Amino acid sequence: MLKILASLFTLSISFQCFALVDYSEVEDVKSSRRAAPNRNQPAIIRKAPAQKASSNNSGGGGNFELSTLYEQQQVSAQTDDGDLSKVSFVGHFQTDYNLYLDVSYWMANATLNSSETSGDYEQGRPKVILGFNWLRFGKAQEMSTVDLFAGGVWKGSDSVASTRTDKIIGIETSKRFYIFALALGYEYHLTGTPESESETAIGNIGILKTSLGWMVSGDISFVLEAGMVKIDSDSNLDRANRLTESTQFSYLRPSALLGLSRSVSLEIGGVFRTRRARDVDTLLGAKLWNVPGAYGNSLFAGIRLSI
Repeated sequence: MLKILASLFTLSISFQCFALVDYSEVEDVKSSRRAAPNRNQPAIIRKAPAQKASSNNSGGGGNFELSTLYEQQQVSAQTDDGDLSKVSFVGHFQTDYNLYLDVSYWMANATLNSSETSGDYEQGRPKVILGFNWLRFGKAQEMSTVDLFAGGVWKGSDSVASTRTDKIIGIETSKRFYIFALALGYEYHLTGTPESESETAIGNIGILKTSLGWMVSGDISFVLEAGMVKIDSDSNLDRANRLTESTQFSYLRPSALLGLSRSVSLEIGGVFRTRRARDVDTLLGAKLWNVPGAYGNSLFAGIRLSI
């Protein structure tokens, strides 16, 4: 009996010894034992600076874009025609706090058959938009976004620009597919009452637009924008010059951005009216020079500076 117990005890020890010798993770066990005293902080401290650096690189303290555009707009109405030369200044500032700011200002010189012009550029209407990047999800090449924005357009010189002060609210969503991007947005302009009695009063303006972008390379990209504009009639029955019926029109706006250097690009394009408003002559009195396709086709070119 003692011989049997002794042989079993010896056999069990031999199995344990064989298992320890043949165990393939002996080095991992030793390394884990060696790392156990330092498990409190070092691993986290190593990763934290890398994540912080990547966030700084992605934000970069925000970015700023400034562009200037020269546009030649054709006026084609039922009983009046002519053209308008417009110089625009546009700025865009994106912060690291999901906020962005858009500002624009333009000057124009209109030459119409029904009015006499001095040939000088008159002051246009300044525009300020404050936006909030509400949603951002997905990788950079497949990112989806939803932005909310609000702002206003102030009055300009009554000789060429409207004397209204309008409020703007809107939403825009976009989806990127590697080198392509698709966007859909809606703007609603709460129009004010013109200070000039000779100006045509209109109701609120709704603009629904969609755009498709294609980045051919780092220096060449194309954007095709399509929009539909609806202008409500004015409800003030005591005003002589007013829009009595609501009207709609639509447009296409293709553009190309060509990189000249790392921070300077050339932008060229045009606006082509695809649907004519019902009474363009009455809309001429509302001076909607900042609404694409209101009076006819146009071509533009300019320089964009990115910082």
